[in-house]
Amino acid sequence: MKIAYVSNYLPGFHSHVGGAEKALKQTAELARAKGHEPVFFSLPAGSRANGLYQIKTLESYLPFLSRLIEILKWYIFQFDPVAYFGALKALRMAKPDIVHLGNFQFLTFSVVAAAQKLGIPVIVSIYDYWYFCPLTTLIRYDTKACRLFHGPECVKCTPKTFSAAQSVLLRFRKDLFNKYLNMADRFIVLSESSRSILNAYGIPFNKINVIRFSVQPEAAAARADKAEEDSVLFIGWKQKRKGFHILLEAMKKIVKEKPSAKLTALLQDVKWEKDYEKQIESLLSQLPEGSVVIEKGQKDKAYIDRLFSRAAVVAVPEQWENMSPLIVIEAMLKGKAVVASDLGGIPEFISSGKDGLLAVYDDADDFSKKILYLFGNKDKAAELGDNARAKVERLLSENIIAEELNTEYSKWIKR
Repeated sequence: MKIAYVSNYLPGFHSHVGGAEKALKQTAELARAKGHEPVFFSLPAGSRANGLYQIKTLESYLPFLSRLIEILKWYIFQFDPVAYFGALKALRMAKPDIVHLGNFQFLTFSVVAAAQKLGIPVIVSIYDYWYFCPLTTLIRYDTKACRLFHGPECVKCTPKTFSAAQSVLLRFRKDLFNKYLNMADRFIVLSESSRSILNAYGIPFNKINVIRFSVQPEAAAARADKAEEDSVLFIGWKQKRKGFHILLEAMKKIVKEKPSAKLTALLQDVKWEKDYEKQIESLLSQLPEGSVVIEKGQKDKAYIDRLFSRAAVVAVPEQWENMSPLIVIEAMLKGKAVVASDLGGIPEFISSGKDGLLAVYDDADDFSKKILYLFGNKDKAAELGDNARAKVERLLSENIIAEELNTEYSKWIKR
């Protein structure tokens, strides 16, 4: 079976990649191992490779308007005619049996419409909640969980710039998105928490399947190395939903008790987060020099493994209902003690006190207490790490996840 994997960006071709893009690529490799033939569709990457179909968009022809177009796409403009006809052409050339989408906001639902026109089944993997929330988080301005989903009331949470225009756009967002969401044949989510959210939105339960991340044995390479004492690692996007500000607030308390404590942060810049960047700069200025080391940009696997190996604790202060942060799974597989937020799908992976510690997601004090506890109880930290590794190896083995994926794809074989 030939499967077309669709994503704005792809590892190996674009620099702007994160956990979602890596997850879709990993899904394709699992499918390949089961005898399927993956092909890839993405935004233009500036290079060519076998099996990669690069789809141009309006921004390709109107680069001077690209920022405005991207904003409009994020909010409501989800039919890009350039992408639609490009997708039609690519699908006719590739002739896939299934179209499997990851994050595709800038390619737009045009790809879904093109697949439907050609009668190709569409599967959508949900890696965040952009489909139901313009902030992607389903967390309100007051940091509480939101189940109102998208609509004009979202202006209370979105940036204050052009709030009147946003209100108009958001008024029509749900109906428009629903039109395209109804074209999808299946949704794959990474946790039971995520399945319940999609069902609460109105997507029928029988259209949603839970297939978790798989773990690769080589990802455990950093485990045997000795960690630096009183060291914390954070890896993620520099955006509010990833909670780096919570960790910096926690570090202010940690360094008072443990002056030797050091946080290493590998950050990826994002669009439209200038106010948050200023907040981060302010918090950094309040911390002792040398207590925080910032790394930026894409790094290779060996470099990231070294960061893991030096970390005594991996902190994951998510501020949204992340269904299954890849960083949590990677850290657990490497046998690291993890302190993570107690929301979304994370509690499905971490049993607090047994294979990691959960902290109140928006409480810097709780994060500082949990991290300091692990600094002072190294045997417990090692026990948590050992249990974590055993858990993910048992639940998320490649063979198990590949078989679940193969079963899902087999349902769409044309008979």
